[in-house]
Amino acid sequence: MNIDEAIDGGTEGAVSPSDVVDVALELFAKKGYSDAKLEAIATKSGMSKRMIHYHFGNKRGLYLRSLTEAVHRAYPDPKELELDSSVPVEGVRKMVDAIWTHMVSHPKELTLLVGESLHNNAKLKNSAPLADASELTLHLDKLLMLGQDAGAFRPGISAEDVFTLITSFAYYRVSLDSVMKNLLDIDMDRPENLSGMHRLVMDTVLAFLTSNIPATGQSSYLTPEVSDEPQSAAEIYFSDGEFN
Repeated sequence: MNIDEAIDGGTEGAVSPSDVVDVALELFAKKGYSDAKLEAIATKSGMSKRMIHYHFGNKRGLYLRSLTEAVHRAYPDPKELELDSSVPVEGVRKMVDAIWTHMVSHPKELTLLVGESLHNNAKLKNSAPLADASELTLHLDKLLMLGQDAGAFRPGISAEDVFTLITSFAYYRVSLDSVMKNLLDIDMDRPENLSGMHRLVMDTVLAFLTSNIPATGQSSYLTPEVSDEPQSAAEIYFSDGEFN
């Protein structure tokens, strides 16, 4: 008999914590933190409230676990971004496509993250990161610096800037779909509009990178800082003739 069975009389051995997180994520995304009740999560998942408290501590603990799961599902695995391309423009195009395609396939997870950003139930600004995004942005940074060194991309743009553009379009689809339908009669869920948004984000990112806007001397739009000794991508990522 496992510990779940020992604590709860052996009636819930088939229900795992991950099953509960699946249900909780869906209900938190649909109803919000306040209106998603533990009773409903327990009923739908098949795990008692007692066992939910055992595994997650309380409702907030389950909510934080759901947010963490949403991030891991909604953002691509860094390995998916290890794209073979020696041409910066084509490499960025492939990477934008990979990030966008992955994110829009997880609307439920994006909805939950939008709700948290609006209502701040988990107080994430004062919490540890839900996930480590450094490896994800590293792949994009490599392409950006190679493109800047080659003169294909303008300077002063970071991976965080580009990632913000991509994710903004993805979050927009789930957060303002009803407003777009009401004001502009655009159904964001129609296949042709999903395809159009795909083209829009691709063209926006590439136009942003290749435009002739004068350099400001800053390294990023979102984290402005002036580097006294700017490094080239070759200096950072190449050693002994090998790409790191």
